[in-house]
Amino acid sequence: MRYEIKYAVPLLDQHMIEQCITAHPASFRKAFPDRVVNNIYFDSPDLQCYYQNINGDPIRTKLRYRWYGDQSAINSGHIEIKRKEHQLGYKEHLEVPLETQAFDHVKKIKDGGLPSSLQATLWNKYHRAYYLSMDGRYRITVDTDLSFGSYDTAQSTEITSQIIVEIKFDKDHYQDFDGINRYIPFRQTKFSKYAVGVTNLLF
Repeated sequence: MRYEIKYAVPLLDQHMIEQCITAHPASFRKAFPDRVVNNIYFDSPDLQCYYQNINGDPIRTKLRYRWYGDQSAINSGHIEIKRKEHQLGYKEHLEVPLETQAFDHVKKIKDGGLPSSLQATLWNKYHRAYYLSMDGRYRITVDTDLSFGSYDTAQSTEITSQIIVEIKFDKDHYQDFDGINRYIPFRQTKFSKYAVGVTNLLF
């Protein structure tokens, strides 16, 4: 299980964020090339997963279908079940069987943490940059150009001006996190892309 510490940075130049990261004493460097991340989130008709997040439930689960690159490359993706237990979380990856539609496969998934009935609820996309500390224990992602829209058309999107910086690390390294966080000049916050998208588009 791992920690995922988020910072929502408004109206700050992306190059300034990169400078803060690469100047960090932990010697963060690009882990691999940037890429575009696409997600389709699934929820119950009454938005059970959404309200778990809004209400701050300490134990919650959500499911998304993720793929990288162009929107038309949707068939190259995989299913992720993301679990949260208080401050700790982890992901399970499920590959879609060959010759199986991803959405049909999702509906067959049985999991005690998920609603019994699932439907595609929201599509979102963003540009992600990846950084890794010299010792390999801490990873930083920077998400920009966040957009949200209808899951079936991927149109009529809304774009937020916020940049999401996130530090991810194994629970065994929490004791050293203060030394990492001391040089991050952003305010820690709670931020869920799914909750933000649903709030902006469905309400």
